[in-house]
Amino acid sequence: MSALDIPKGIFKKIGLFFSRLFEKDVVVKITSLVAAIVIWFVISVSAYPTTERPVYNVPVQIALDGTYADSNGLQAMSVSAEMVNIVVEGNREQVGNLSAEELTAVASAENVMYAMEYSLPLEIVCSSGKEFSVKKIEPSSVTVDFDRIVSKEIEIVPELSGVSAADGYFIDGEDSVAVVPNIVTVTGPAEVVESITKASAVVSEDASLTRTEDFRTSAVKLYRGTAAVSDEEKEKLSFDKTDFTVHVPVYGKKTVKLNVRITNAPDSFNTEKFREKLELSVDEIEVAVPNELIRENEMANEVLDIGVIDMREVDIGKEFTFAVDSFLPEGYLDRNEIGTVTVKCPSEGLVKRAIHITNPSIQLVNVPGRFDFKIITSGLMPMFIGSEESMEQITYIDVIAQVDMLNGLNVEEGESYLKLPVTFSIPAFDDVWCIGTEDGALSPRVTVQVKAKED
Repeated sequence: MSALDIPKGIFKKIGLFFSRLFEKDVVVKITSLVAAIVIWFVISVSAYPTTERPVYNVPVQIALDGTYADSNGLQAMSVSAEMVNIVVEGNREQVGNLSAEELTAVASAENVMYAMEYSLPLEIVCSSGKEFSVKKIEPSSVTVDFDRIVSKEIEIVPELSGVSAADGYFIDGEDSVAVVPNIVTVTGPAEVVESITKASAVVSEDASLTRTEDFRTSAVKLYRGTAAVSDEEKEKLSFDKTDFTVHVPVYGKKTVKLNVRITNAPDSFNTEKFREKLELSVDEIEVAVPNELIRENEMANEVLDIGVIDMREVDIGKEFTFAVDSFLPEGYLDRNEIGTVTVKCPSEGLVKRAIHITNPSIQLVNVPGRFDFKIITSGLMPMFIGSEESMEQITYIDVIAQVDMLNGLNVEEGESYLKLPVTFSIPAFDDVWCIGTEDGALSPRVTVQVKAKED
């Protein structure tokens, strides 16, 4: 006889049995109650083997594997519900201890084709293999926002919202401030990522700097043109780097005088007097010096050499140009932003004239004893420049022409011919110099026959 065939009068008799038990002593009453509960459970299971029960907080999962969306880079950016509540029906043995950990509410993306919002129905899957029917899912579907995921490298620049230089110091604009690392890869929805035009590492500390400082920050701000990307959009993005060092160099101001060095002038030439006649486009410039390089005792009198002027190149009124970047010490900045300094040589009261120097007037100096030397060149016509007064008096007798035989001399046994430069000096005059030849050579040259002496 099945549980459904139990006579209905049995329940009346069981009730009468229990009422009589409670008229007896306490121990009998308790024992009878326990027995009654067991009997009732056995009868209930036998009479009602199928039951319904709720299961709460079942996790939602988006099924993308093998779908068109997956192969085209579409991913779920947001889901309207991460958990659902369900009601299941089944055999008591199957559903009696069913837990949310065994269940998943799966939303299939098989019909997702484009980057847009979809409403996807849910299907309950049980990982433990228990059998039951789902009577209710709440909510029965989820709204999922799909988008194409892309990555983009963006240069990250500094943004100093609370940092400034103290009085007497300055920060030379954001171009001088460095961010390390300076490239960040942003990954997220294509519509958001592709619209980003700038990323900045934000230093929001309140600091008044008197020296160069490094700041650590993980605050990154993204921009679309001049407008900042919203926090809601930023939450959809990920970054390959999250920690940055912002190097802020602090400079002090300094005014320095400019100087030009003179080279290859005759020994008797008065270089200081000549330098006084030079016209510089600026005599001094204001420079920015990294604070750690400033030496207080040299602030007022430091002089910078802008370069060298070779007297063999100095023609009447000639100009020389020197790039500021080429002579500023490392770390210094041109505060005047002049770019170049021009030096103009004197043009007033000068005369240029060629003087014939004959072969016998050319001297050989530093002559090695084991060689015989002979100047083959018959003579020279070097060009001299000097004051009108000096050039009226000077003759070839005043010019000393010399060839230094140790100047690169490398002679093998036998006979050879060398082209060697000639230097000139004018001891009686301190304002006369010789310039290069018309063919572009800075020093006139003569041919010297060299022959080893016989033992």
